[in-house]
Amino acid sequence: LALPVLAAGRPLVLTGEQRLDRPVRWVHVSELPDIASLLRGGELILTTGVALPDSAAGLTGFLADLGQAGACALVVELGRRFHELPPELVAAGRRHDLPVVALRRPVRFVEVTEEVHGLLLDEQNGLLRRSEQAHREFTSLSVEGAPVQRILDKVTELSGHAVVLDDVSHRAVAYACRAHEESSLLDGWETRSRQVPTVDATATAGPEGWLVTPVGPRGSRWGRLVVPAPTGSVGHLTMLLERAAEGLAINRLIERDRAGLAHQAQRGLLTDLVLGRATDEATLRARAASLGLPVARQVFLGVAVQSRWPAGLDPVTAEGRDRGLAELVGEAAADAGLDAVVATLRSGQAVALVAATGGRSLEPVLDRLARAVARGMAGLAGVDGHAMGVGSEVATLTAAAASLVEAGHVAEAGLAMRSSATRAYYRSIDVRLRGLLALLRDDPRLLAFTEAELAPVLRHDTERGSDLLATLRAYVAVGGNKTALARSTGKSRPALYSRLAKLEALLGVPLDDAESAVALHVALLAREVNRSLSSP
Repeated sequence: LALPVLAAGRPLVLTGEQRLDRPVRWVHVSELPDIASLLRGGELILTTGVALPDSAAGLTGFLADLGQAGACALVVELGRRFHELPPELVAAGRRHDLPVVALRRPVRFVEVTEEVHGLLLDEQNGLLRRSEQAHREFTSLSVEGAPVQRILDKVTELSGHAVVLDDVSHRAVAYACRAHEESSLLDGWETRSRQVPTVDATATAGPEGWLVTPVGPRGSRWGRLVVPAPTGSVGHLTMLLERAAEGLAINRLIERDRAGLAHQAQRGLLTDLVLGRATDEATLRARAASLGLPVARQVFLGVAVQSRWPAGLDPVTAEGRDRGLAELVGEAAADAGLDAVVATLRSGQAVALVAATGGRSLEPVLDRLARAVARGMAGLAGVDGHAMGVGSEVATLTAAAASLVEAGHVAEAGLAMRSSATRAYYRSIDVRLRGLLALLRDDPRLLAFTEAELAPVLRHDTERGSDLLATLRAYVAVGGNKTALARSTGKSRPALYSRLAKLEALLGVPLDDAESAVALHVALLAREVNRSLSSP
């Protein structure tokens, strides 16, 4: 309406004053009373009204049809048919929230269409040019394998808008914005993001009117690009987000492929070491060096991280979990300043062959590694505990095989010990008997021994609902000291002596016999280790 060609007609807005921001897709000049059937939405209708219906009902129906067809406004030139617009027409426009405008002076409709269509075509050409530029920019970034942050920075550079990449858990994993926007952009992000429904195509959604584009192939979306406060040309911004989403999807595929190849190569080296398939030191050093592991003037040691997860994971989920665990340990090693080759050789456990400069204490760097692993594990959903085991330092790669195996066993035992002792990481000296039992926990002979020692008590507790096994566990924990036992259990001496007598009767051995006490202690530890290392 502000264009000179229309302003010359002295336009008077009669209805829809709050809807004058509607975008105009096209301009139609028509005197047809049934023009609505030819519309697609977004049209501005210019008419003199000479063929409009005579009846009030006809005028009301004409406006209703325009509203249903999605017309953005009706502009009527006064003088040919009407000197002022009929009140029925104005009332219908108000009812359907459709802008109705009267031109109080004649205008050349052809000049209006030429002017507006020229603007629309210029805008479309500009959008095409910007789309071509964006396509070149994001294609170049994809070919380069640009990181996520560069892709988001490019969106902000080309659009002037802040943009956020959030994941399926509604966490803001990356973002780009002006420095002064950062705090307001991310404030309460997860809560705000959960109010925005997931969409299959770019759309505005949520109470704040965010512009959202899904990232990832349909059916396996892994993220969303979000512009929280879109302004200006939404079409241009939509195009940028879609180009960026394509770039992010390609980036993820490239990174996954790289990670997959790297993981295969590292797993191949560690598998050959552990299984004794590679015994030539020179060849092993060449392979390790090709994977980025320094081998000159180094000592080597194995590190293992044992994790515990819920039971019943399907194979695909378990494979993804193990790959993620290896990546986590690799990143933690890098954070701690360690050079390492990392892989998962058995489900739930990642092992790392670490190279370090000889003659230096490794305790501080191992502490840093353990803290980095703990931070990473804390961010994993579903994990139910972990422990890090460290093997012995060795001078050759061929000897590193034993260090890797030792670290794995120590990590398993450490996980079993976490209920009774918590350490940043474990060595063989820390796990001792528990470590041996963790190593042998699936051995049928140990299982049979444990069952034979404890079966009478377990059966009695099951049948009677008692807790004699807890009393036995407390008894061996205090080394058979009855005074300490009474203090730790809070039971009276008569009640305690009655329980101990019952235990001796069930087990058929005196509890104060040294060999019997050791056998029962081993059986209890074996049962505890086995249950602790089993998935809950």
